Amino acid sequence: MPTQPSSPDGVDRRCDANTEGTGSAQLSWDEHGLPVSNQFGDFYFSRANGLEETGYVFLQHNQLPQRWQALKPDQAFVIAETGFGTGLNFLTCWQSWNQQPASTARLHFISVERYPLTTAQLTRALALWPQLAELAEQLLQQYPIIANGIHRLRFDHDRISLTLIFDDACHGLKNLNGQHVDAWFLDGFSPEKNPQMWTQALFSEIACSSAADATFSTFTAASSVRRALQSSGFTVERARGFGKKREMLYGLVHNKQATETLPTQQPNGLSTQLWFDRPISSRSDPNIPICVIGAGLAGASTAFALAQRGCKVELFERGSEPGCGASGNPQGVLYAKLPAVPTLHSRTHLSGYLYSLRILQQQLTAGQQWSPCGVLQLALDDKQQAKNDALLSQGHYPNNLVLGVNPQQASQLAGYPLTQGGLFYPGAGWVSPAKLCQQLLEHPNIVCHFNQPVDSIEYQPAQQRWTLLNTQRQQIATATILVVANAHEAKQFPQLAQLPLKPIRGQTTSVAANSIPELKTVLCGNGYIAPANNQRFCFGASFDLHNHDSNISPSDHRHNLELVEQVCPPLASQLEPQLPAAQGRVGFRCAASDYLPIVGAVPDHDEFISAYAPLGKDAKAVIDTPPSHLRGLFVNLGHGSKGLITAPLAGELLADLILGEPLAVEHKLAQALNPARFIIKKLIKGAI
Repeated sequence: MPTQPSSPDGVDRRCDANTEGTGSAQLSWDEHGLPVSNQFGDFYFSRANGLEETGYVFLQHNQLPQRWQALKPDQAFVIAETGFGTGLNFLTCWQSWNQQPASTARLHFISVERYPLTTAQLTRALALWPQLAELAEQLLQQYPIIANGIHRLRFDHDRISLTLIFDDACHGLKNLNGQHVDAWFLDGFSPEKNPQMWTQALFSEIACSSAADATFSTFTAASSVRRALQSSGFTVERARGFGKKREMLYGLVHNKQATETLPTQQPNGLSTQLWFDRPISSRSDPNIPICVIGAGLAGASTAFALAQRGCKVELFERGSEPGCGASGNPQGVLYAKLPAVPTLHSRTHLSGYLYSLRILQQQLTAGQQWSPCGVLQLALDDKQQAKNDALLSQGHYPNNLVLGVNPQQASQLAGYPLTQGGLFYPGAGWVSPAKLCQQLLEHPNIVCHFNQPVDSIEYQPAQQRWTLLNTQRQQIATATILVVANAHEAKQFPQLAQLPLKPIRGQTTSVAANSIPELKTVLCGNGYIAPANNQRFCFGASFDLHNHDSNISPSDHRHNLELVEQVCPPLASQLEPQLPAAQGRVGFRCAASDYLPIVGAVPDHDEFISAYAPLGKDAKAVIDTPPSHLRGLFVNLGHGSKGLITAPLAGELLADLILGEPLAVEHKLAQALNPARFIIKKLIKGAI
């Protein structure tokens, strides 16, 4: 099989290279209008008929139509492919899936791509297939605007999920974390032109992420590929190839044989039997509702993600309606403030921002409930301007995500004279968080119980269920799966008392727009002001760690107006006469000590300390003890002021964890959000 030189120290890192930011595909178009990869000098699909090739090689030789007809209600069938390319395989599968008898089963398609096409390139390539035009348009509407990371796209009311992994194939597939893929499409460029897509290391990774009865197929019959597949535990058969190809390969993937002979490693090199392993699924009966506590953005997003997958959900909220807490502000700003060089925090926020945009486009009406009017992040001093200049010069973000503007351009975008330039986020805008919560909770699989506080939760080992109790110690409900998403109030439960959560008071200000000239975009500096909605301007917000008073403060109204004056004095002067009649709202954001959300299974605190105590003496100690969790208990907490861009994706991630499905985020990001991280950090620091 093709080989490549190893690194100077003799270690083969072909499966561990971090290729973030490798960039988009470089294409040319032949005389027939077919796309050709300039990186590899190869066509993206058969010159004879790419659509028929997909049907023959991948659908027929994985026996997909027959297997789909045998699926149980709400069962998920998982396909993974190496090389998304033009998306032709995905769209063909989607089309074939739609031709099956009506069912509640779901198709989850995972595809890895190192050099993604741009939206313009994809549009031109898919125009070759008018019979796929309707599905292609839906794909193009959600297609990611950045060329790295993991992106979850949802179609047909979540009957179809597409997870795009923009990364090197071997490194990217490690994010599957041993998930059970039912069918594999091996569809990279030819082995002679792109040997990295056909290595034994990649096939071993595929074997480790395969279901017991997984199948595979590929257009190639190269002997090097056949030998590498067989060495990784595959049973390989030959068949007549498509078009002018003499042969192709297909067969079975034997997961057990592969995992017995291969080391189990995570993308960061850690053993899979360590503290950040995903929990064992404890959902046995799909007819038993999953219970969620909290109807803010976190709770509503979690309930919605589960309901979309066919789960029955019961939600309990102490308030009278969705978004009674910090999620109830009239308008919230939706954008991800980006650093010059991506960090773990910023990658989490950017992934969440892009996911939230897709949710909003599908669930809310633009104009009244949200507006993609753009966000201007103004540079208020030289230090901020230097940061902006560094961000623009580094080139990590495309212009359709963020671009630099001078004061004249900023003034034109805002509709007001501005003295500062800054960064403009053209796809960003404002959202009514409470309206989003309400819309998400109107799913037919969700039953909401408002004015129903949960005072305590108790686990019944004999029944393997959680009991929810009210203030009178009366049973409200029982559940095998319980998600706590009620912000800082979660600490009232002894099982969650160890989580480092803190409330942060924030007050917004709302005044009548009257005849004040229109603001065309959101302005951000140390605070924000959004364009008027329902004839009112909303601006703010205060940030107070030490004040726990829920009453409206006139001084905070004045403070919020001063924040507007910093970015746009003419607008502030228009608002000031309205200040005596200002309305306001106080909410308490819930933030973790590291200002990242807390999402996942709740660790058994004492068991973790016992199992991983050696980390206190050696932070690099290898410990093979699997993590111990409080069975069936999960949290979605700590979103702070970033809930609009983190809570929806966190809900999606939590549904993946609960149901044992492929994750919507990179493995490292899932680790960064894991509730167990605080115990591990304390152990390493010797603080426990």
